[in-house]
Amino acid sequence: MPSVTLNSVSGDSFVNVRKLNAGRYLHGTSTIATIPDELLSAIFHVATHDFHDCYDAIFHAITISHVCQRWRNVSLSTSSLWTVIVLTFPTRRTQFFRTVDWLARSRSRPLHLYMDFRDPTWNWDEASHCFGWQNMENVMRLILPYAHRWQKVELLTDTWAPIFTFLSYTSRIKSAPMLQDVLLSRCNAFFAAKGELFRPSAMRHPVSWFGGGSAFHSLRRVSLAGVHVNWTNSGLSGLLELELKYHASEVMPTLHEFCDIISACPELERLSILGWGPQIDVDVAPKQRTLYLPHLRDFAFGFIDVDYAIDLLSLFYLPALKTLSLEDISSSLDPSHPCDPSRLLEYLTAAHHSCTTSFHPFPCATCGPYPLSSLRSLELHGLTSCGVSLRCFLQETATLDHLVLSGLDKPNLQAIIPDLIAAALCPSLLELKFNDTGPTIAALLASLPVGIVRNSNSPSMRVIVVANAADSDNATHELVHLLRAAGVEAMILGNATC
Repeated sequence: MPSVTLNSVSGDSFVNVRKLNAGRYLHGTSTIATIPDELLSAIFHVATHDFHDCYDAIFHAITISHVCQRWRNVSLSTSSLWTVIVLTFPTRRTQFFRTVDWLARSRSRPLHLYMDFRDPTWNWDEASHCFGWQNMENVMRLILPYAHRWQKVELLTDTWAPIFTFLSYTSRIKSAPMLQDVLLSRCNAFFAAKGELFRPSAMRHPVSWFGGGSAFHSLRRVSLAGVHVNWTNSGLSGLLELELKYHASEVMPTLHEFCDIISACPELERLSILGWGPQIDVDVAPKQRTLYLPHLRDFAFGFIDVDYAIDLLSLFYLPALKTLSLEDISSSLDPSHPCDPSRLLEYLTAAHHSCTTSFHPFPCATCGPYPLSSLRSLELHGLTSCGVSLRCFLQETATLDHLVLSGLDKPNLQAIIPDLIAAALCPSLLELKFNDTGPTIAALLASLPVGIVRNSNSPSMRVIVVANAADSDNATHELVHLLRAAGVEAMILGNATC
């Protein structure tokens, strides 16, 4: 059989091959082109809603609608693609035009409003901020007619005036039947400092948002950071999650108002109080636990004053608690005067053994208001000068799976790290994470006693450490080798990944 060479193929043959391939390309059908419009619409919905970042949802909706004419037709007819409304500082006309289009394209769909009017260059002077009440009024006039479609509202500002404007406008709303999540944040933790007063004082008076709370029908999650409302007419009931943080103490609800809110949320699963909770008059405060939350599994508590913290915690009974976070807020507001949380840890340790069931003949840990022995996840942030109390506290957390530590001082770390590695403390621990980027953690781990080995009866554990930018690769490798020699899996993360 004669061999076929390039020279034996005529030029006409090449032309014919090219025509054949061109015909296949022109008349062939790609796989995605065969997908029905209804299925393509569903794919677009998933593609634009599979993101936690609102900016991604906006970007992907725009990108999809500009691929080709068919995709544009399908995307414009898919109302769920246009339900995320994003407005940011500085507010430009193009943002308002886009919002008008999104509101029309989303038709009757529930809306997610994300509004971030923070200015990274702001000089902390309330009166000088470039986004004032007039700017917020323009925004409210645009979105208020669609309040019946609001499902999630997020508003972040630097100053109080835009928040006050939002609250004032929402007081007119008679019904917000779809609204489930409200997150309002005046991003200034400074007001939570001990002795600080709310400013501007002329705008301190609380506003009865959302028709005095009567507009809510489906509200489930509320986060108020530095934002207070008329607590008597707040409408906070039936919640699954409640977060109150970084308020000036003088604008917080009275204990009676706070108890009414908690009592109206019997199914509450997550509670976060960072800074001040209700205003407590110790002379008239109840002598028994009045805040019973049988379904609460996640409690985050950040304290500024230890005496107040103990008074507040003494009111709660949380039998289903599984996740606990404790943070010394004062250390971040005034690093030169951190609290000594020893008494707080001692109180929680003792309360763990305080049986609240009157007919039990002896105290037991199973009926305590804070069941430490049932905790699965624990976070400790900024705790200092409490080594002995901290050890006693951790000794009660025998079933703990995950422990996160950050901002602990060297004596505290020295008191617990060797026994955490060896499983003498928290013997069920699966993951120990250090959220600090300083050299202290790595140095302490590198100086573990020679021969320390994890208890073979305990499960294998992973230690996650954030590597300092100045740490050398050799130091990092030595740390990994040392931890593995102790029977512990090690993971070193860079600053940017934590």
